[in-house]
Amino acid sequence: MRRVWVCAALMALAPKMSTGQASTESLVRTELRVDAILARVTHTHVGIGLGLRTGYNIRLHLAAAGGAAFNDGEQEASVRGDATLRLLLDPFAETRAGLSVGGGISVLYDGFEKTRPVGLLVLGLEGPPRTPVVWALELGLGGGARLGLILRRRTGRYR
Repeated sequence: MRRVWVCAALMALAPKMSTGQASTESLVRTELRVDAILARVTHTHVGIGLGLRTGYNIRLHLAAAGGAAFNDGEQEASVRGDATLRLLLDPFAETRAGLSVGGGISVLYDGFEKTRPVGLLVLGLEGPPRTPVVWALELGLGGGARLGLILRRRTGRYR
């Protein structure tokens, strides 16, 4: 598993390192998120994450979140980690809202089921990057139907 993370980090940095151009734009954006995963076991999570700009229109997002899982009137602690690659359809913020599509892997833990990796597909909508904090909504599939509200720190002219 450690090799996977090392390879992902190298892939994330490789396009920027190969350009040879200096940039004042930050490659990393922090984010806060609130998510619900609706399935047989329902999860509500609050988390933090990092978004790495790996090219003009590709972002690698790493997130960790925790909260509660609900099943048949019972409640247990729940945590998850996500690794997602997103393709931005408007990376230069030329329109008011930007769409993105992505996929990745999520690892879920709760007291009802074993720790399990699940595939992740997301469709995102991000607001205009004209304020210090930019909002985004994500709909997806991964361990159930997902709905997320994300607040990202603005880093420059890119989404």
